[in-house]
Amino acid sequence: MSEEVSGPFGFKLASVVSTLMNAVVAGPGGGPPPAITVDFTAGNPNAGETVTVALTLPDGSSKSVMLTATAAPSPGVNEFTIGATTGDTALNLRAALATAVGDLADLSLPPASASAAAEDFFNVDAANPPRRVAGPPFDTASALVAGTPANTVTWYTGEAGSDPARSTAVARADQAVTVAYGMRATEQGLRLSVQNIAIFAAVTFSPTDPEASIKYREMASQVASGLSAAPGRQKIRDIASDLAGAQVTMGAADDRHVQTRTMLTNLMEHIEGVSVEEVGAQILALQTRLQASLQTTALLFETSLVNYI
Repeated sequence: MSEEVSGPFGFKLASVVSTLMNAVVAGPGGGPPPAITVDFTAGNPNAGETVTVALTLPDGSSKSVMLTATAAPSPGVNEFTIGATTGDTALNLRAALATAVGDLADLSLPPASASAAAEDFFNVDAANPPRRVAGPPFDTASALVAGTPANTVTWYTGEAGSDPARSTAVARADQAVTVAYGMRATEQGLRLSVQNIAIFAAVTFSPTDPEASIKYREMASQVASGLSAAPGRQKIRDIASDLAGAQVTMGAADDRHVQTRTMLTNLMEHIEGVSVEEVGAQILALQTRLQASLQTTALLFETSLVNYI
């Protein structure tokens, strides 16, 4: 078994594990493209022995196909019949492997390919434009190339710096307090939501396909995985939490400003809001005391020994 082409499309051979006692199993290796080999050089396998092929899908996920040897002339799902000769057994194994991989290609490969295509289209910035299939011809293409404005739509054309998104908009809430509240549509939490919804919207299922419901469930599982709150993955609620924190900081600063304004207003009222009558009375009382003090001082200056005698 070998990969049909080198490149990003289709299944990639990851590993092969065998419990076949009389077979030499090797790979993936050789090529390009890489291949695995199962050689029944020492005789037929025993019933119940297995060979497992691990495959990597375009989105980086993996699937495994485990085939079990059986003496039954009509093998079940993921089984291969032990033939009269090692050559017959090898042919039966090849047929069983082709069937199992074909089933995966029908059910698991389309969602993984759609996810990979969406990642190539949505996960972009100024230095990483969207990627597209190298073509024409597209039916035999085996590579991806960077799209250009002439042949590929870029879904996000806004600010795309390398600094944190929050820092793109900063407000000063106090003399010593600044609040960051910027956002980008390409933030992981927002992008993954749009990206996975786009996958679901773009894929169609034929009503005449007897496996349409199974394919739908596979696609739904793929989209659900893309929307899930995986560890280490930014979520929309993380962005909401950042903005809520900024709002709380702004609210606290506003409360401090209200308290300061109230204190200063009261101070100004003590200065500017004094009653005119009260001020007049205080001035009149001060004037009376000053007049009395001056008259007393004048009398003291006029006092002499002659006047005293």
